Amino acid sequence: MTKLISWQEFEEMDVAAQQEALAAIGKAVGETAVFQHTTDMLSYHNQLAPLIHLLQTATTQLQSSNNASEWQQQTVTALLMDTLIFQYLESNPTDSATAPPELITALQAIVPVEVEELNRYLAHLSGYTQYQWELAHLAEHPPQNMAALMIEFLAFAQKEAGVSYGRSNLIRHLLPTYFVERRTGQLNPRQDLGDLMRSGRPIPKPKPNPHPLAPDSDTLQRFLAKLLNYDPVRPYAAAAVFTLMPTWLHFLQVRHLLTANDANAALYDLAELKPDLHNYFANLAGDDGLGTAVANWPN
Repeated sequence: MTKLISWQEFEEMDVAAQQEALAAIGKAVGETAVFQHTTDMLSYHNQLAPLIHLLQTATTQLQSSNNASEWQQQTVTALLMDTLIFQYLESNPTDSATAPPELITALQAIVPVEVEELNRYLAHLSGYTQYQWELAHLAEHPPQNMAALMIEFLAFAQKEAGVSYGRSNLIRHLLPTYFVERRTGQLNPRQDLGDLMRSGRPIPKPKPNPHPLAPDSDTLQRFLAKLLNYDPVRPYAAAAVFTLMPTWLHFLQVRHLLTANDANAALYDLAELKPDLHNYFANLAGDDGLGTAVANWPN
């Protein structure tokens, strides 16, 4: 069983010890809980070089394994490629919408890459390309449109709010998942069947929330509870989802997908979650930064 490393422990290691510890976790990529926690932790703190080292080790291990699932290989590969791209974008290149030869070579070593497609992705991710969205394009949360919107959010968060790509990328897939689960009733309150039969009372209906892209405290609380209680437990992902909500709501305003009044109402509603979340993260051993980030919310 590979040992889980806390952020405090990681910071106290020298570079050689960090690489050795991450190599061990990468070789044990099948131990999902430890691997997920470590990639989340490094992403949250935007430790891109160590994350790349971990993912490269994991990729090599998966390629040599007969038991690795296709989904796991695709997930690790996608995160590795994105992390290489984030590292390039954060190096402040002159033209971040045109991939340099060294980036193309690094990505081609993982999977075949179409250079024109890569440049389009870079232009989108660096904020040069934006779509003119209407709420109707996103109301039913079509995966392709939501994926494109989230790419634009990563660019906005980095340029306008100084949020690193590593941290914002943590919510890139989680936020669309939350909206789909809310829309399909998966986050509605549950009532024990026995209690229902005894009392005859109907299951309470969720709070109405007419805006499809603004979270509400009732369902977001249940979504975060799943991240904090189901295996693998993902405290860094949960912290990123909550603390980036003000940035998300501001992004929607700038893109004319949410009014200022609706954004303020959503923030007021989400504030209900802060005390319990702060209590949880303030008592989470190994990383004081999570509790501090929640304490400073919504700033």
